[in-house]
Amino acid sequence: MKPIVLHVAAEVSPFHKSGGLGDVLAGLPPALDDEGVDVRIITPRYGGTSKFTSIGGEEGLAPWPVPLRITLAGQPIDVRVYEARTHRGQATTYFVEAEHLSRGNLYGYGDDAYRFAVFGKAAVAIASVLSRSRNVGRVSVLHAHDWHAALALYYAKALASSVQGIPCVFTIHNLAFQGQERASTTPYLDIAWEAFHEVFEDHGTLNLLKGALLIADRITTVSPTYSHEIRTARYGHRMDGLLRWMSHKLRGITNGIDTSVWNPATDKHLPATFDADDLAGKEACRTALRFELGLHPSKAPLLGCVSRLTMQKGIDHLCDVADDFVRRGGQLVVLGEGEEPLEHRLHWLSMSHPGAIAFRRAFDEGLAHRIYAASDLFAMPSRFEPCGLAQMYSMRYGTIPVARATGGLVDTIAPLHNLHEVGGATGILYRSDESDALRQALHWGLAVAHDPAALAAMRSNGMREDFSWQKSARTYVEMYRELGL
Repeated sequence: MKPIVLHVAAEVSPFHKSGGLGDVLAGLPPALDDEGVDVRIITPRYGGTSKFTSIGGEEGLAPWPVPLRITLAGQPIDVRVYEARTHRGQATTYFVEAEHLSRGNLYGYGDDAYRFAVFGKAAVAIASVLSRSRNVGRVSVLHAHDWHAALALYYAKALASSVQGIPCVFTIHNLAFQGQERASTTPYLDIAWEAFHEVFEDHGTLNLLKGALLIADRITTVSPTYSHEIRTARYGHRMDGLLRWMSHKLRGITNGIDTSVWNPATDKHLPATFDADDLAGKEACRTALRFELGLHPSKAPLLGCVSRLTMQKGIDHLCDVADDFVRRGGQLVVLGEGEEPLEHRLHWLSMSHPGAIAFRRAFDEGLAHRIYAASDLFAMPSRFEPCGLAQMYSMRYGTIPVARATGGLVDTIAPLHNLHEVGGATGILYRSDESDALRQALHWGLAVAHDPAALAAMRSNGMREDFSWQKSARTYVEMYRELGL
Protein backbone atom coordinates (compact mmCIF):
# COMPACT_ATOMS: atom_id res chain seq x y z
CA MET A 1 0.00 0.00 0.00
CA LYS A 2 1.14 3.51 -0.81
CA PRO A 3 2.13 5.85 2.04
CA ILE A 4 -0.56 8.38 2.95
CA VAL A 5 -0.06 12.13 2.94
CA LEU A 6 -3.04 13.67 4.71
CA HIS A 7 -3.84 17.24 3.63
CA VAL A 8 -5.94 19.45 5.90
CA ALA A 9 -7.38 22.51 4.17
CA ALA A 10 -10.34 24.86 4.44
CA GLU A 11 -10.75 25.07 0.65
CA VAL A 12 -10.74 22.44 -2.08
CA SER A 13 -11.86 23.42 -5.56
CA PRO A 14 -14.37 22.79 -7.09
CA PHE A 15 -16.25 22.04 -3.87
CA HIS A 16 -15.55 25.35 -2.14
CA LYS A 17 -12.94 28.06 -2.63
CA SER A 18 -12.35 31.77 -2.22
CA GLY A 19 -8.91 31.96 -3.80
CA GLY A 20 -5.73 30.18 -4.76
CA LEU A 21 -5.77 27.79 -1.78
CA GLY A 22 -8.72 25.93 -3.29
CA ASP A 23 -6.98 25.72 -6.66
CA VAL A 24 -3.83 24.26 -5.11
CA LEU A 25 -5.85 21.54 -3.39
CA ALA A 26 -7.45 20.81 -6.76
CA GLY A 27 -4.24 20.48 -8.77
CA LEU A 28 -1.60 19.15 -6.38
CA PRO A 29 -3.27 15.89 -5.23
CA PRO A 30 -3.46 14.24 -8.70
CA ALA A 31 0.18 15.11 -9.33
CA LEU A 32 1.20 13.58 -5.98
CA ASP A 33 -0.82 10.48 -6.85
CA ASP A 34 1.20 10.20 -10.07
CA GLU A 35 4.33 10.22 -7.86
CA GLY A 36 3.13 7.21 -5.86
CA VAL A 37 1.51 8.96 -2.89
CA ASP A 38 -1.89 7.99 -1.46
CA VAL A 39 -3.44 11.46 -1.17
CA ARG A 40 -6.17 11.98 1.43
CA ILE A 41 -7.78 15.36 2.04
CA ILE A 42 -9.79 16.58 5.02
CA THR A 43 -11.96 19.64 4.41
CA PRO A 44 -15.16 21.10 5.87
CA ARG A 45 -18.61 20.48 4.48
CA TYR A 46 -19.86 24.04 4.79
CA GLY A 47 -23.37 23.64 3.50
CA GLY A 48 -24.78 26.08 0.99
CA THR A 49 -21.42 27.02 -0.55
CA SER A 50 -20.23 23.47 -1.23
CA LYS A 51 -20.66 22.03 -4.72
CA PHE A 52 -20.57 18.29 -5.18
CA THR A 53 -21.66 17.98 -8.80
CA SER A 54 -18.25 16.68 -9.84
CA ILE A 55 -18.66 13.60 -7.65
CA GLY A 56 -22.25 12.81 -8.52
CA GLY A 57 -24.01 15.31 -6.29
CA GLU A 58 -24.90 14.68 -2.67
CA GLU A 59 -25.47 11.01 -3.43
CA GLY A 60 -21.78 10.78 -4.33
CA LEU A 61 -20.88 11.32 -0.67
CA ALA A 62 -20.75 8.13 1.39
CA PRO A 63 -21.23 8.50 5.16
CA TRP A 64 -18.09 7.37 6.95
CA PRO A 65 -18.82 4.22 8.96
CA VAL A 66 -16.80 5.38 11.97
CA PRO A 67 -18.79 7.57 14.40
CA LEU A 68 -16.77 10.51 15.72
CA ARG A 69 -17.27 12.68 18.76
CA ILE A 70 -14.78 15.33 19.75
CA THR A 71 -14.58 17.52 22.83
CA LEU A 72 -13.72 21.20 22.65
CA ALA A 73 -13.54 23.37 25.75
CA GLY A 74 -15.34 20.64 27.66
CA GLN A 75 -18.23 20.49 25.22
CA PRO A 76 -18.90 17.25 23.28
CA ILE A 77 -19.49 17.78 19.54
CA ASP A 78 -20.73 15.10 17.17
CA VAL A 79 -18.87 15.02 13.87
CA ARG A 80 -20.31 13.59 10.68
CA VAL A 81 -17.81 12.62 7.99
CA TYR A 82 -18.56 11.92 4.35
CA GLU A 83 -16.06 10.18 2.11
CA ALA A 84 -15.67 10.34 -1.68
CA ARG A 85 -13.16 9.52 -4.37
CA THR A 86 -12.37 12.89 -5.92
CA HIS A 87 -9.89 14.53 -8.29
CA ARG A 88 -10.90 12.21 -11.13
CA GLY A 89 -10.29 9.21 -8.89
CA GLN A 90 -6.81 10.25 -7.77
CA ALA A 91 -7.57 11.27 -4.17
CA THR A 92 -9.89 10.48 -1.28
CA THR A 93 -11.59 13.43 0.39
CA TYR A 94 -13.25 13.45 3.81
CA PHE A 95 -15.87 16.18 4.21
CA VAL A 96 -16.36 17.20 7.85
CA GLU A 97 -19.75 18.36 9.04
CA ALA A 98 -20.22 19.58 12.59
CA GLU A 99 -22.04 22.15 14.67
CA HIS A 100 -20.47 25.62 14.46
CA LEU A 101 -18.26 24.62 11.50
CA SER A 102 -20.89 23.92 8.85
CA ARG A 103 -22.47 27.18 7.81
CA GLY A 104 -23.28 28.82 4.50
CA ASN A 105 -20.05 30.80 4.12
CA LEU A 106 -16.45 29.68 4.39
CA TYR A 107 -15.22 32.57 6.52
CA GLY A 108 -16.29 35.86 7.99
CA TYR A 109 -17.92 34.80 11.26
CA GLY A 110 -16.93 36.20 14.65
CA ASP A 111 -16.17 32.72 15.96
CA ASP A 112 -14.05 31.51 13.02
CA ALA A 113 -11.21 30.51 15.35
CA TYR A 114 -13.59 28.25 17.27
CA ARG A 115 -15.06 26.87 14.03
CA PHE A 116 -11.64 25.87 12.75
CA ALA A 117 -10.69 24.47 16.14
CA VAL A 118 -13.63 22.10 15.65
CA PHE A 119 -12.22 21.34 12.22
CA GLY A 120 -8.73 20.75 13.61
CA LYS A 121 -9.99 18.38 16.30
CA ALA A 122 -12.03 16.48 13.71
CA ALA A 123 -9.05 16.24 11.37
CA VAL A 124 -6.87 14.70 14.08
CA ALA A 125 -9.66 12.27 14.97
CA ILE A 126 -9.89 11.16 11.33
CA ALA A 127 -6.11 10.86 11.11
CA SER A 128 -6.11 8.69 14.24
CA VAL A 129 -8.71 6.33 12.78
CA LEU A 130 -6.76 6.03 9.53
CA SER A 131 -3.52 5.38 11.42
CA ARG A 132 -5.09 2.47 13.27
CA SER A 133 -6.80 0.99 10.22
CA ARG A 134 -5.44 -2.17 8.66
CA ASN A 135 -7.18 -1.43 5.36
CA VAL A 136 -5.10 1.61 4.41
CA GLY A 137 -1.41 2.42 4.37
CA ARG A 138 0.21 4.28 7.23
CA VAL A 139 -0.31 8.03 7.55
CA SER A 140 3.22 9.25 6.90
CA VAL A 141 2.81 13.05 6.78
CA LEU A 142 0.20 15.50 8.04
CA HIS A 143 0.19 18.53 5.72
CA ALA A 144 -1.81 21.57 6.87
CA HIS A 145 -2.59 24.64 4.76
CA ASP A 146 -2.91 28.20 6.09
CA TRP A 147 -4.08 29.32 9.52
CA HIS A 148 -7.47 27.55 9.32
CA ALA A 149 -5.65 24.21 9.62
CA ALA A 150 -3.01 25.37 12.10
CA LEU A 151 -4.70 23.85 15.15
CA ALA A 152 -4.71 20.42 13.51
CA LEU A 153 -0.91 20.48 13.88
CA TYR A 154 -1.13 21.57 17.51
CA TYR A 155 -3.69 18.93 18.42
CA ALA A 156 -1.71 16.26 16.56
CA LYS A 157 1.42 17.08 18.55
CA ALA A 158 -0.19 17.88 21.90
CA LEU A 159 -2.85 15.21 22.26
CA ALA A 160 -2.11 11.65 23.24
CA SER A 161 -3.11 9.91 20.03
CA SER A 162 -1.82 7.59 17.36
CA VAL A 163 -0.79 10.58 15.20
CA GLN A 164 1.37 12.25 17.84
CA GLY A 165 4.65 11.28 16.19
CA ILE A 166 3.66 11.91 12.56
CA PRO A 167 5.80 14.56 10.82
CA CYS A 168 3.97 17.79 10.03
CA VAL A 169 4.23 20.19 7.09
CA PHE A 170 2.67 23.65 7.05
CA THR A 171 2.16 25.67 3.86
CA ILE A 172 1.76 29.45 3.90
CA HIS A 173 -0.46 30.47 1.01
CA ASN A 174 -0.77 34.08 2.17
CA LEU A 175 1.08 35.33 5.24
CA ALA A 176 -1.23 38.33 5.54
CA PHE A 177 -3.93 36.10 7.05
CA GLN A 178 -2.75 34.71 10.38
CA GLY A 179 -5.78 33.83 12.50
CA GLN A 180 -5.21 36.36 15.28
CA GLU A 181 -7.53 36.36 18.28
CA ARG A 182 -7.69 37.84 21.75
CA ALA A 183 -5.63 35.98 24.32
CA SER A 184 -8.83 35.27 26.25
CA THR A 185 -9.87 32.94 23.40
CA THR A 186 -7.09 30.51 24.34
CA PRO A 187 -8.94 28.12 26.70
CA TYR A 188 -11.95 27.94 24.39
CA LEU A 189 -9.69 26.42 21.71
CA ASP A 190 -8.24 23.82 24.10
CA ILE A 191 -4.83 25.46 23.99
CA ALA A 192 -2.93 25.13 27.24
CA TRP A 193 -1.78 28.44 28.72
CA GLU A 194 1.77 27.14 28.71
CA ALA A 195 1.46 26.54 24.95
CA PHE A 196 -0.01 30.02 24.52
CA HIS A 197 3.03 31.64 26.10
CA GLU A 198 5.58 29.39 24.40
CA VAL A 199 4.04 28.88 20.95
CA PHE A 200 1.03 31.05 20.07
CA GLU A 201 1.58 34.36 21.87
CA ASP A 202 2.12 37.35 19.56
CA HIS A 203 2.40 40.72 21.30
CA GLY A 204 -0.29 39.77 23.76
CA THR A 205 -2.61 38.16 21.22
CA LEU A 206 -3.20 34.58 20.12
CA ASN A 207 -1.73 33.94 16.66
CA LEU A 208 -2.66 30.55 15.18
CA LEU A 209 -0.34 30.81 12.18
CA LYS A 210 2.64 31.60 14.42
CA GLY A 211 1.93 28.46 16.40
CA ALA A 212 1.88 26.35 13.25
CA LEU A 213 5.22 27.81 12.13
CA LEU A 214 6.84 26.76 15.40
CA ILE A 215 5.20 23.33 15.52
CA ALA A 216 5.75 22.23 11.90
CA ASP A 217 8.72 20.09 10.92
CA ARG A 218 8.80 21.77 7.50
CA ILE A 219 7.31 25.05 6.26
CA THR A 220 6.64 25.77 2.62
CA THR A 221 5.46 28.80 0.70
CA VAL A 222 4.00 28.78 -2.78
CA SER A 223 7.00 30.25 -4.61
CA PRO A 224 10.75 30.64 -3.97
CA THR A 225 10.70 34.44 -4.26
CA TYR A 226 7.86 34.72 -1.75
CA SER A 227 9.78 32.52 0.69
CA HIS A 228 12.56 35.13 0.63
CA GLU A 229 10.23 38.14 0.66
CA ILE A 230 8.43 37.05 3.84
CA ARG A 231 11.76 37.10 5.65
CA THR A 232 11.94 40.89 5.12
CA ALA A 233 10.21 43.60 7.14
CA ARG A 234 8.32 44.83 4.06
CA TYR A 235 6.53 41.56 3.35
CA GLY A 236 6.87 39.64 6.61
CA HIS A 237 3.71 40.91 8.36
CA ARG A 238 5.65 40.96 11.67
CA MET A 239 6.67 37.31 11.22
CA ASP A 240 9.89 38.11 9.34
CA GLY A 241 12.19 37.74 12.36
CA LEU A 242 10.69 34.38 13.28
CA LEU A 243 10.88 33.18 9.68
CA ARG A 244 14.52 34.23 9.38
CA TRP A 245 15.24 32.27 12.56
CA MET A 246 13.62 29.14 11.12
CA SER A 247 14.99 29.49 7.58
CA HIS A 248 16.47 25.99 7.90
CA LYS A 249 13.02 24.44 7.61
CA LEU A 250 11.49 26.92 5.14
CA ARG A 251 11.40 26.48 1.37
CA GLY A 252 9.45 27.83 -1.57
CA ILE A 253 7.78 25.48 -4.04
CA THR A 254 6.06 27.16 -6.96
CA ASN A 255 2.43 26.28 -7.54
CA GLY A 256 1.30 24.73 -10.79
CA ILE A 257 -2.01 24.74 -12.63
CA ASP A 258 -4.30 21.97 -13.79
CA THR A 259 -3.39 21.88 -17.48
CA SER A 260 -6.28 19.56 -18.28
CA VAL A 261 -8.78 22.16 -17.06
CA TRP A 262 -6.85 25.18 -18.31
CA ASN A 263 -6.28 24.14 -21.91
CA PRO A 264 -7.39 26.44 -24.77
CA ALA A 265 -7.41 23.48 -27.16
CA THR A 266 -10.18 21.68 -25.24
CA ASP A 267 -11.79 24.34 -23.02
CA LYS A 268 -15.57 23.94 -23.16
CA HIS A 269 -16.09 27.45 -21.76
CA LEU A 270 -14.78 29.00 -24.99
CA PRO A 271 -16.75 29.75 -28.15
CA ALA A 272 -13.73 28.57 -30.18
CA THR A 273 -10.63 26.58 -29.23
CA PHE A 274 -7.02 27.19 -30.28
CA ASP A 275 -3.44 26.20 -29.55
CA ALA A 276 0.08 27.56 -29.97
CA ASP A 277 0.22 26.43 -33.62
CA ASP A 278 -3.17 27.83 -34.64
CA LEU A 279 -4.45 30.98 -32.94
CA ALA A 280 -7.46 31.59 -35.19
CA GLY A 281 -9.80 30.61 -32.37
CA LYS A 282 -8.35 33.31 -30.13
CA GLU A 283 -9.59 36.01 -32.49
CA ALA A 284 -13.04 34.40 -32.44
CA CYS A 285 -12.95 34.40 -28.62
CA ARG A 286 -12.08 38.10 -28.63
CA THR A 287 -14.96 38.98 -30.93
CA ALA A 288 -17.40 36.90 -28.87
CA LEU A 289 -16.27 38.43 -25.56
CA ARG A 290 -16.73 41.96 -26.87
CA PHE A 291 -20.28 41.08 -27.86
CA GLU A 292 -20.94 39.32 -24.52
CA LEU A 293 -19.77 42.27 -22.42
CA GLY A 294 -20.99 45.12 -24.61
CA LEU A 295 -17.60 46.37 -25.78
CA HIS A 296 -17.38 48.12 -29.14
CA PRO A 297 -16.29 45.91 -32.06
CA SER A 298 -12.67 46.89 -32.49
CA LYS A 299 -9.10 45.86 -33.28
CA ALA A 300 -7.97 47.64 -30.08
CA PRO A 301 -5.71 45.71 -27.71
CA LEU A 302 -7.81 44.14 -24.96
CA LEU A 303 -6.55 44.19 -21.37
CA GLY A 304 -8.10 41.63 -19.02
CA CYS A 305 -8.12 41.34 -15.25
CA VAL A 306 -9.66 38.51 -13.21
CA SER A 307 -9.00 39.08 -9.53
CA ARG A 308 -10.18 39.59 -6.03
CA LEU A 309 -10.76 43.34 -5.91
CA THR A 310 -8.44 44.28 -3.07
CA MET A 311 -5.62 46.71 -2.36
CA GLN A 312 -3.24 43.75 -2.13
CA LYS A 313 -4.00 42.99 -5.78
CA GLY A 314 -3.23 46.61 -6.76
CA ILE A 315 -6.69 47.16 -8.22
CA ASP A 316 -6.55 50.81 -7.12
CA HIS A 317 -3.55 51.25 -9.42
CA LEU A 318 -5.45 49.66 -12.28
CA CYS A 319 -8.29 52.12 -11.68
CA ASP A 320 -5.78 54.99 -11.66
CA VAL A 321 -4.46 54.13 -15.13
CA ALA A 322 -7.67 52.93 -16.83
CA ASP A 323 -8.48 56.35 -18.37
CA ASP A 324 -5.00 56.62 -19.85
CA PHE A 325 -5.15 53.07 -21.26
CA VAL A 326 -8.45 53.78 -22.99
CA ARG A 327 -7.22 57.14 -24.35
CA ARG A 328 -4.31 55.30 -25.92
CA GLY A 329 -6.70 53.05 -27.79
CA GLY A 330 -7.07 50.07 -25.47
CA GLN A 331 -10.11 48.32 -24.02
CA LEU A 332 -10.39 46.92 -20.49
CA VAL A 333 -12.47 44.14 -18.96
CA VAL A 334 -12.43 43.34 -15.22
CA LEU A 335 -14.09 40.41 -13.48
CA GLY A 336 -14.14 40.01 -9.71
CA GLU A 337 -15.56 41.11 -6.40
CA GLY A 338 -14.08 42.38 -3.19
CA GLU A 339 -13.62 45.71 -1.43
CA GLU A 340 -16.61 47.97 -1.94
CA PRO A 341 -14.70 51.21 -2.79
CA LEU A 342 -12.83 49.41 -5.57
CA GLU A 343 -16.04 47.90 -6.91
CA HIS A 344 -17.56 51.39 -7.01
CA ARG A 345 -14.54 52.82 -8.84
CA LEU A 346 -14.68 50.09 -11.47
CA HIS A 347 -18.42 50.55 -11.91
CA TRP A 348 -17.91 54.29 -12.38
CA LEU A 349 -15.15 53.68 -14.94
CA SER A 350 -17.38 51.34 -16.92
CA MET A 351 -20.14 53.94 -16.93
CA SER A 352 -17.69 56.68 -17.95
CA HIS A 353 -16.29 54.63 -20.84
CA PRO A 354 -19.19 52.64 -22.27
CA GLY A 355 -18.03 50.24 -24.93
CA ALA A 356 -14.39 50.60 -23.85
CA ILE A 357 -14.43 49.35 -20.24
CA ALA A 358 -16.57 46.46 -18.98
CA PHE A 359 -16.82 45.44 -15.32
CA ARG A 360 -18.60 42.39 -14.01
CA ARG A 361 -18.93 42.12 -10.22
CA ALA A 362 -19.08 38.35 -9.88
CA PHE A 363 -17.23 35.11 -9.49
CA ASP A 364 -17.88 33.44 -12.85
CA GLU A 365 -15.59 30.54 -13.78
CA GLY A 366 -16.75 30.36 -17.39
CA LEU A 367 -16.38 34.09 -17.98
CA ALA A 368 -12.92 33.99 -16.40
CA HIS A 369 -11.84 31.39 -18.97
CA ARG A 370 -13.23 33.52 -21.79
CA ILE A 371 -11.37 36.62 -20.55
CA TYR A 372 -8.06 34.75 -20.39
CA ALA A 373 -8.64 33.44 -23.91
CA ALA A 374 -9.79 36.72 -25.51
CA SER A 375 -7.36 39.22 -23.98
CA ASP A 376 -4.11 40.44 -25.52
CA LEU A 377 -2.71 41.63 -22.18
CA PHE A 378 -3.48 40.67 -18.58
CA ALA A 379 -3.02 43.03 -15.61
CA MET A 380 -1.56 41.84 -12.29
CA PRO A 381 -0.45 44.97 -10.39
CA SER A 382 -0.15 43.15 -7.05
CA ARG A 383 1.49 44.79 -4.06
CA PHE A 384 2.53 41.27 -3.06
CA GLU A 385 1.70 37.95 -4.66
CA PRO A 386 2.66 34.70 -2.89
CA CYS A 387 2.46 32.78 -6.16
CA GLY A 388 -0.38 33.83 -8.40
CA LEU A 389 -2.11 31.55 -10.84
CA ALA A 390 -3.68 34.11 -13.18
CA GLN A 391 -0.38 34.86 -14.89
CA MET A 392 0.01 31.14 -15.69
CA TYR A 393 -3.57 30.88 -16.93
CA SER A 394 -3.08 33.93 -19.15
CA MET A 395 0.17 32.67 -20.69
CA ARG A 396 -1.42 29.28 -21.26
CA TYR A 397 -4.09 31.10 -23.31
CA GLY A 398 -1.68 33.24 -25.33
CA THR A 399 -2.25 36.37 -23.27
CA ILE A 400 0.72 38.44 -22.12
CA PRO A 401 0.82 39.28 -18.39
CA VAL A 402 1.76 42.80 -17.31
CA ALA A 403 2.69 42.30 -13.68
CA ARG A 404 4.56 43.76 -10.77
CA ALA A 405 7.83 41.98 -10.03
CA THR A 406 6.94 40.36 -6.72
CA GLY A 407 6.58 36.85 -5.29
CA GLY A 408 5.64 34.07 -7.68
CA LEU A 409 5.21 36.52 -10.56
CA VAL A 410 9.00 36.78 -10.66
CA ASP A 411 9.36 33.00 -10.63
CA THR A 412 6.90 32.31 -13.46
CA ILE A 413 7.21 35.24 -15.91
CA ALA A 414 10.27 35.66 -18.14
CA PRO A 415 10.44 39.46 -18.51
CA LEU A 416 10.73 41.35 -21.78
CA HIS A 417 13.84 43.56 -21.90
CA ASN A 418 13.90 44.64 -25.54
CA LEU A 419 10.92 44.89 -27.88
CA HIS A 420 13.11 44.06 -30.86
CA GLU A 421 14.80 41.06 -29.21
CA VAL A 422 11.99 39.15 -27.53
CA GLY A 423 14.04 35.99 -26.96
CA GLY A 424 12.30 33.79 -24.40
CA ALA A 425 10.21 36.59 -22.84
CA THR A 426 6.68 35.68 -21.78
CA GLY A 427 5.51 38.88 -20.06
CA ILE A 428 6.23 42.38 -18.84
CA LEU A 429 7.42 42.96 -15.26
CA TYR A 430 7.80 46.29 -13.44
CA ARG A 431 9.15 46.89 -9.94
CA SER A 432 7.80 50.09 -8.40
CA ASP A 433 4.58 49.87 -6.39
CA GLU A 434 3.13 52.98 -8.02
CA SER A 435 0.43 53.70 -10.56
CA ASP A 436 2.91 55.42 -12.87
CA ALA A 437 5.00 52.22 -13.05
CA LEU A 438 1.93 50.25 -14.13
CA ARG A 439 1.06 52.97 -16.65
CA GLN A 440 4.51 52.73 -18.24
CA ALA A 441 4.37 48.92 -18.29
CA LEU A 442 1.00 49.07 -20.06
CA HIS A 443 2.45 51.50 -22.62
CA TRP A 444 5.04 48.83 -23.35
CA GLY A 445 2.28 46.24 -23.47
CA LEU A 446 0.45 48.30 -26.08
CA ALA A 447 3.65 48.50 -28.10
CA VAL A 448 3.90 44.70 -28.03
CA ALA A 449 0.25 44.33 -29.00
CA HIS A 450 0.84 46.58 -32.05
CA ASP A 451 4.00 44.70 -33.12
CA PRO A 452 2.87 41.46 -34.84
CA ALA A 453 6.29 39.78 -34.61
CA ALA A 454 6.83 40.54 -30.91
CA LEU A 455 3.23 39.63 -30.08
CA ALA A 456 3.43 36.29 -31.88
CA ALA A 457 6.78 35.40 -30.29
CA MET A 458 5.69 36.20 -26.73
CA ARG A 459 2.40 34.37 -27.16
CA SER A 460 4.21 31.30 -28.43
CA ASN A 461 6.74 31.43 -25.58
CA GLY A 462 4.03 31.62 -22.94
CA MET A 463 1.81 28.93 -24.43
CA ARG A 464 4.73 26.49 -24.61
CA GLU A 465 5.75 26.92 -20.95
CA ASP A 466 5.18 23.91 -18.70
CA PHE A 467 3.07 25.06 -15.74
CA SER A 468 1.81 21.60 -14.81
CA TRP A 469 1.96 20.36 -11.22
CA GLN A 470 4.39 17.51 -11.94
CA LYS A 471 7.61 19.39 -11.17
CA SER A 472 6.19 20.85 -7.95
CA ALA A 473 4.82 17.47 -6.89
CA ARG A 474 8.25 15.86 -7.24
CA THR A 475 9.71 18.57 -4.99
CA TYR A 476 7.00 17.96 -2.38
CA VAL A 477 7.68 14.21 -2.47
CA GLU A 478 11.41 14.84 -1.94
CA MET A 479 10.53 16.88 1.15
CA TYR A 480 8.12 14.23 2.40
CA ARG A 481 10.89 11.63 2.03
CA GLU A 482 13.17 13.76 4.19
CA LEU A 483 10.49 13.34 6.87
CA GLY A 484 10.31 9.56 6.45
CA LEU A 485 7.67 9.03 3.75
